[in-house]
Amino acid sequence: MKPILSGFSQVAYITNDIEQTLAIYAEQYGIASFHRLDAQIVARVGDVNGQAELKIALANVRGVNIELIEATRDIGGFFTSAISGRSGFAIALHHVCQRLEGPISNWEAHLTDLQMSGRRIALDGGSGDYARLVFTDDRAMLGAYIEHLWMTPEAWYEIDRQVPFHGD
Repeated sequence: MKPILSGFSQVAYITNDIEQTLAIYAEQYGIASFHRLDAQIVARVGDVNGQAELKIALANVRGVNIELIEATRDIGGFFTSAISGRSGFAIALHHVCQRLEGPISNWEAHLTDLQMSGRRIALDGGSGDYARLVFTDDRAMLGAYIEHLWMTPEAWYEIDRQVPFHGD
């Protein structure tokens, strides 16, 4: 089995106000431009099947993707649990991402490895025919989930082309 973080590519934060979060990233961290998109993910969380609707902002900072997420429709509190119970504006680390590339057979082999390892899959889903993802629950060790994300080469190309780069 390939090391879990061998394709590490992203740090993702959940917020209850993406506009305020973008302003903070511009003012305090100097990251003023993000690629913004609305995403729908059909997924299963435990015994609950549903569709998450997410406002997402992406920026590449010296080769590491920063993802900011506001869940406008959640599935079983999966995305918002890290900030639930907080009053007012909130932002929290949600996950790191392992990027998987190549043909769908690479995804299938990786998923088999995850299942054989006994790791707990907290969310299993995808988006159309171009993306597959699972989140393993690594909060006890890392303080965050790990998203395992496969997309078609065309989808990776489009994302990489649109996400602004910051840094040298």
